[in-house]
Amino acid sequence: MHRSTNVKIGRYEIVGQLATGGMAAIVLARLVGPSGFERLVVIKRMLPHLRSDSMREMFLEEARILAGIRHTNVVQVEELAANDGEPFLAMEYLEGESAAGLLRRLVAQRRTLPADLAAYIVAEACAGLHAAHELRGPEGARRGLVHRDVSPQNVFVTYDGTVKVLDFGIAKSNDANTRKDLTKAGELKGKFEYMSPEQTTGAALDCRSDVFSLGIVLYELATARSLFHRRTHLLTMKAICEEPIVRPSRVLSTVPKAIDAVCARALKRTLEARYATAAAMRRELLPLATLPGAEEPRDRLAALMRELFADRIAEKEDMIRRVRAGSSVDDAVLGEADTLVSVPTVLDVAVGRKRSVLRRAWTTAGAIVAVGAAAAILARSSARTDEVVVATPAVSAAAIPATAPSSSAVVLTIDSTPQGAKVSVDASQRGTTPATLEVPRGTRPIVIALDKSGFAAVQREIVPATDVTISIALVREPKREGPVAPVAPPAKVAAPRASFERFD
Repeated sequence: MHRSTNVKIGRYEIVGQLATGGMAAIVLARLVGPSGFERLVVIKRMLPHLRSDSMREMFLEEARILAGIRHTNVVQVEELAANDGEPFLAMEYLEGESAAGLLRRLVAQRRTLPADLAAYIVAEACAGLHAAHELRGPEGARRGLVHRDVSPQNVFVTYDGTVKVLDFGIAKSNDANTRKDLTKAGELKGKFEYMSPEQTTGAALDCRSDVFSLGIVLYELATARSLFHRRTHLLTMKAICEEPIVRPSRVLSTVPKAIDAVCARALKRTLEARYATAAAMRRELLPLATLPGAEEPRDRLAALMRELFADRIAEKEDMIRRVRAGSSVDDAVLGEADTLVSVPTVLDVAVGRKRSVLRRAWTTAGAIVAVGAAAAILARSSARTDEVVVATPAVSAAAIPATAPSSSAVVLTIDSTPQGAKVSVDASQRGTTPATLEVPRGTRPIVIALDKSGFAAVQREIVPATDVTISIALVREPKREGPVAPVAPPAKVAAPRASFERFD
C-alpha cells in the first residue's frame, strides 16, 4: 500500500485543501494512531500574510469560544495547538453542505426548500446560537457573546440532517474581562447582506442582533430569494435599515403565514421589538417544523440532502477511501457546492410601477454618512414610505438557471469606498469598482490591486480556491502643502423611523 509523505501540522497529516477564506485556510487532515486508529479532522490556520498580533488574538479567541460551547448544534473543536509557533485549530470533520450550498443546489434545480425544513434548519441554528449567547466566563457571568456573522454560509447541514453553526472568528463579547474588542472604531465585521441595522451603523450589539440575521436566513431559505443583497454595499445597508420588507408568502405562495409572523418579528429594525433570545425564536419555529403523520424533521432533511447531493456524497466517500488508503488528496472536494449559481433577489420578482419608483428612490438617495473610516451607509432618502415592493405569488423560473455552471472558476466581488478604483488582477487591469470578476480556480495566490487618483494604492493577496468578496476603504493621500483641515466627527445615524417597521 502506498503511504503518503504529506506535510504535517503538529500531530496531524494534511491530505488536501478544502477552502481558503478571507482570513484563514481550511485543510483536511488525519490523525493516525496505533492499532489502525484514524480520525479525519478539519484544520483552520491563519493565512501567512495576516499573522499580525491582532489577527492572532482574534484567532485564539475563536478557539477559546468554541472550546467553551459544548452543543450539538455548534461545530466542535478537537484542540488548539501550535506548529512552528503559529496556532491552528483542529475541528470535527463534517460531511455535508452549508445552507448556502443547499440553497444554490435547489435554485440550480428550480426547486424550493419545504417551509417546514427551512423552519427546522433555523430552529436548530437558534439552539446553537443560544448556547453561544449563554456562554459564561470563569466567574459564572454571561460573556454577552454575539456571533456577528450569522449567514447561510455559516450554517452547516450534514448529510444525516444535523445542523451546526460555524465560524465564530469575528464573534464579540461584551464582557471586558474576557475579551479585548479587536474591532477598530468604524470597522464593520460580517457579511453586509446579513447584518442587523445596528451592526451597519456601529451601534451596540447583543444577542438580538444575531436574531435579526437568523430572520434573514429563515426568509431566504423559505423563499429561495436573497432578501437584502443589492448592487453595492451601501445600497445593501440602506435596504437593511430602511426598505419595507415583502412578506415571504408574497414572494412564494407556499410559505405559510406562520413563517411570515416569525420573520416579521425577527426582522424588526429595533432591538426591543425582536425576539428577546434565539431560544424564544426557536420555540415558535419548532411547531412549524413538525408535520402530522410525517417522519421527524431531521430524517426528512437527511433524505433531501442525500437526494440533492448524491454526486457530492459519492465524491467525498471516494476521497475518504483514498485518504484511508494513504493517498494525498490535492483536489479535495470543496466545502461549498455550486458556487457560481446566483440566488435571485427579492427584487427579481418585483413587478409594476412600485418597483420602478423604489429603484428611482435608491438612485436619488441623499447624503452619505461616514461610519469611521471603514464603511458608509446611505442617509434617509426622500422615497415615500408607502412605496412597497410587490411580489408575484410564485418564484419566476426564468430568473433561475436550469443547471449549475462549471466550477472551474471562482467569482471575485470587489468594491471600494469611494468607488471607481481601477481593479487589476496580477497586473492585468479588469475594470473599476464595483466589479464582479471570474478568475480560474486554483491554489496559487493572486494579487488584487486597487488604484484611484488621490488615494493610496492597495494590494491584497488571495488564494482563488473559492468565491471571495473584498471591500476596501481607500485612504486619501495626504496633501503635500497647506494647512490640514480639521476632521469633522462622524455624522450620527438616526435610528430607523417607525414607518420603516412595515412588513408588507
